[in-house]
Amino acid sequence: MDSGDGGGHERPSPAVPTPESLALLREGISLVLSRWTALQMAVRNEWGGRDSGQKSEELASTLLSWFSQSRS
Repeated sequence: MDSGDGGGHERPSPAVPTPESLALLREGISLVLSRWTALQMAVRNEWGGRDSGQKSEELASTLLSWFSQSRS
């Protein structure tokens, strides 16, 4: 009867991301991060240490993972 949303309405099942949608999401995240001036300055000037570039890539990977996780 109640599906846990408080309104008695059934929630639709979360969609499983396709490889194509994940590729588009990855591209979008990369574009947003590449236009983030403060992040690019931090990477260029190694404000996060010598591995600033790697940290930026890890940020993109973490964001992709977070947004593509299935939440039931």
